[in-house]
Amino acid sequence: MNTIQGNYVDSKLADHGFADDERWALALRIATSRHLVKATQLREILLYLCQRVITDPNAAIREHEIGCSVLGRRPDFNPNDDNIVRVQISHLRKKLDEYFSTDGQAETLLLTIPKGSYVPRFTARVSTPVAAPVIAPPEPPPSVPRKSLRKAYLLAGLTFAIALIAIFLTRHKQPAPNFIWSSILNPASPPSIVVADTCLVLLQDSLGTDITLADYIGGHYPDNLLSKVSDEPLRRTLTLLASRQYTSLGDVDISGRLLELSQHLGAPGVIHYARHLNIRAFDTGNFVLIGSRRGNPWVGLFEPQLNFAMLQDPATHAFYFHNRNPKPSEPADYKNILNGSSIVESYADIALVPNLGKNGSVLILNGITMEASEAAGQLLLRQDFPPSLKRLLDTSQPKHLEILIRVRSLGGAASNAEVITYRAD
Repeated sequence: MNTIQGNYVDSKLADHGFADDERWALALRIATSRHLVKATQLREILLYLCQRVITDPNAAIREHEIGCSVLGRRPDFNPNDDNIVRVQISHLRKKLDEYFSTDGQAETLLLTIPKGSYVPRFTARVSTPVAAPVIAPPEPPPSVPRKSLRKAYLLAGLTFAIALIAIFLTRHKQPAPNFIWSSILNPASPPSIVVADTCLVLLQDSLGTDITLADYIGGHYPDNLLSKVSDEPLRRTLTLLASRQYTSLGDVDISGRLLELSQHLGAPGVIHYARHLNIRAFDTGNFVLIGSRRGNPWVGLFEPQLNFAMLQDPATHAFYFHNRNPKPSEPADYKNILNGSSIVESYADIALVPNLGKNGSVLILNGITMEASEAAGQLLLRQDFPPSLKRLLDTSQPKHLEILIRVRSLGGAASNAEVITYRAD
């Protein structure tokens, strides 16, 4: 199965922000090898287990977690009645053996899942010593004039310097800490970065409905929706779609950069798929929610606190932001601007609010479109704020913060974002 399908990327194959980790690079090579390329469930199990152990070396991974988080089993899944996890792990062990005995013979790192455990183990490969061949001593090299040597050393030094500059320039410039980052990226409570469930958006668009948070977490999703679809081929297609775990390319980019920033500031975060959380998780800790409630229903928990509420026009079914308390000269509503059927101007709300337990913070990147949510994350990372807002974030600690931005699009991609108003109290 292709890791990229149209505008969507399988969240289990996303970079997760630690592309430089040799263990993750090995896991990706195995996942995309001929041994697992057609074994979707085995590939997802492998990447899930590797992500868990890399982000949490002390992780205790159980059958129930794998069944619910990867194989789509319900929360009441009982491994004693359903041995799907043990069967799939057994198949995965065989695939790993096949890989390292064929395509992975040159790997310097081994990946195994010991019997009786579901925690992957990475170990250095011990090479079998090979007797050195007997060769004739080489002829002495011809003498090289010192002037030529100096030129060679100078050229090598310049090449190395240029390479270092190129590496430096290609790295993301990390934003300076301010109130937002100090609230979310706290070493004592690293953030959970939650990417949107794009399959949920597609289901809502296909069925012409608005799935609430209660529907999403009620224990009957998506059966409660799909049972109402009378068209059998459509129901099969939507059932397959609902079983997958996709997010947008924009979410992958922003979450990866946020994860890089969190590691840079000493508060290494963890990426979560929206479907894998429960409401109790938001009682403690810091969170970043990427996307609107259409793809990230957890935003609905905090909508009552927001001044800029996302509503749907009953006549056109288009979404827009409603300004609950307009300031002088501010409009009551902020709606997309279209050029034909294309959106050329949209909006996003960057909000910082307390978590449910009032002991941590939740940063929300709430865009009407996926492009607007991505633009909100990019603006936040660039910190391209008006001077008055920048001073506020550098010197104050408001309990509630909202920044409404206008996003202009070109060819389906955000090309410009600007702050048009904000709330801080």
